[in-house]
Amino acid sequence: MRTEQIISIFKEKHFRATPQRIAVYKYVYGHRTHPDASQIYESVLKSNPSFSKTTVYNALKSLCESGFLIPVTIDGDKIHYDANINFHGHFICSECGEIYDFDVPEPVGKGLNGFTVTRKDVYYSGICPDCNNKLKN
Repeated sequence: MRTEQIISIFKEKHFRATPQRIAVYKYVYGHRTHPDASQIYESVLKSNPSFSKTTVYNALKSLCESGFLIPVTIDGDKIHYDANINFHGHFICSECGEIYDFDVPEPVGKGLNGFTVTRKDVYYSGICPDCNNKLKN
């Protein structure tokens, strides 16, 4: 996604388009591998040497709170980030650690009358096809 497009999307939602937020969002949007904060920091630092880790963490927090990114807490150790904000599930491979997206039907939410749902997560874990093939050979 081009910087101009990101600025336009941010403006539509009255979200301040700082260079830090733009760089972080652009990286996560362009890398659908569910990067964690360290991976994002290392990457954006290359073209933005003045960014600190705190700057990147603050940008990630703001982007999540404003609905531009979703935090993925599937592995328990780190928070990963996803620019696909549509409802979907995540699968983590216990062998290689890769995180994959998969489609799931929107949950109905039976039994939640009176509750305010603020987040929905669907997490699966197991072994991905590539690792399954390596284990069989």
